[in-house]
Amino acid sequence: MMRLLSIDIKGYRPYLYPPNKGFPHKTYQDLKAGIIAKFNQELTQKGLNDQRLIKRFKVFCFKYDLEALVLASETQLKTRLCLRKDQNFPISWTIPVEDQNHDQPPSRIVERLFKAYNKNYQKTVDSTLILGQAHYQDIAERCPQCFKPFVEFLENLSLPQEDL
Repeated sequence: MMRLLSIDIKGYRPYLYPPNKGFPHKTYQDLKAGIIAKFNQELTQKGLNDQRLIKRFKVFCFKYDLEALVLASETQLKTRLCLRKDQNFPISWTIPVEDQNHDQPPSRIVERLFKAYNKNYQKTVDSTLILGQAHYQDIAERCPQCFKPFVEFLENLSLPQEDL
């Protein structure tokens, strides 16, 4: 039988940007430590002292927002912007995209790219179309710091035999 544990960590969106939202953090390690501390605090408040829960609690987060994955999908982004494969973008960004700085997060870069081609970036439409054409393994290779460990974790999950 499986029991679910409800831990309330509302207001702690797992993004590095914007910094210091929810609790002080400027790096991924700060963010991860803060989320783990909040989880431990919730366990303590609920009177739970089970090390298995702590051991099984994993933190995965984007360093930025979804647009980091969009920037990592360069070929698909070019297609969406109607560029030729050999055509360069008029705006550059840091590679890997997870190394952007807080002053130029991926979302602002993607918006500027779309504006450069007289298009209006619509997050829910454009990101879906771009990422829907991309291979998650390619994106993971281009986002090795935070996204790739999440992908590897999911790929290595296995169901208990009784669930098969």
